[in-house]
Amino acid sequence: MEFRDLALYPFLRDATLFVKERQLGLDDLIGHTITAEARRRGKSRVLTALSDLAIPNNPVTSEDEAVQEILSYPYARILVSCIGDEALVRRYALAEAKTFNERLKKEDVTTIIALAKELEVEASLEEGTLRVHFTDFLSYTSGLRGPEWKLVNQDMRKGFVLLEKNKFVRVLEQALDEKIEDELPLPVNDELLEAVRVDLEDVIAALDAYKEKYRDEGFGEVSILKFPPCMKKLVAMAQAGQNMPHAGRFALASFLSFIGMPVDDIIKLFCSSPDFDQSKTAYQVRHITGDGYGKKYTPPECATMRTNGICFEPDELCNGRRVNHPLTYYRIRSYDKSRDKKAEKTVKPS
Repeated sequence: MEFRDLALYPFLRDATLFVKERQLGLDDLIGHTITAEARRRGKSRVLTALSDLAIPNNPVTSEDEAVQEILSYPYARILVSCIGDEALVRRYALAEAKTFNERLKKEDVTTIIALAKELEVEASLEEGTLRVHFTDFLSYTSGLRGPEWKLVNQDMRKGFVLLEKNKFVRVLEQALDEKIEDELPLPVNDELLEAVRVDLEDVIAALDAYKEKYRDEGFGEVSILKFPPCMKKLVAMAQAGQNMPHAGRFALASFLSFIGMPVDDIIKLFCSSPDFDQSKTAYQVRHITGDGYGKKYTPPECATMRTNGICFEPDELCNGRRVNHPLTYYRIRSYDKSRDKKAEKTVKPS
């Protein structure tokens, strides 16, 4: 690959070799003036991931600029690792993966196949059509919802799934996302922390601002103590910034709406998601809750929750009192709490 290509895909082994040939190592990246631009670009990778869920498209017109751009990738990973925040790791990994997706869409199929193999995805061409081995397809689409991603709906031949370019690229996006998440955070020591301290301060401030902007302000009059196990788990996933399936987001948003949580608070609950987008989330939540869109969707019943793989650790109430819907569980718990309070009021002190 040419130096411009290596700068676009700095995770490639050839990109690492390209830098090593110039005898630049970790010490040079951290403290040498010759790599100051790489450090600036690396910090920008992390800050832009937080603000825009993207990686900057910096100009690369020479081999020297390519070196700076390639080195910005390990420097960004160092900054993310020094902070060690799970939400930051997920947000940064997703930003790198989504930018990778956009760049891949402009590449020819031969280049795409080469990049797939770099990510250890078994892929090839069949009569000009991209194809991926069904095991890799299943591995990287397990979290993608919709009939278009079900294996039974794919064109599969001799163990390979044939895909049109955009869907194939989406599989590779997921592969890079998982690769980066699995690799980070890297081990760091006090010396490294001190060396990047100034840049860390800027990233930490941006991370705090990102979290504060959409911080959940609590459940108000809604009591999480009355939630069924499935909804408690989904709330925990949302607050931890874990990617949950679309079915889980729909179930949680519709459930919270039905028990009286304000729409704005429901939107804020999803703010820690690594792919959080204020306008898109607001539209989806308002559509589900009927806020300004007419129809209000009912939460799925327990059987549907089980089918969608989002029924988590059912307790005694789930199994023993004919509960067939999360709202039924919540009403029973609410009734029990109300009855307990009335009983407390009728007991007179001796």
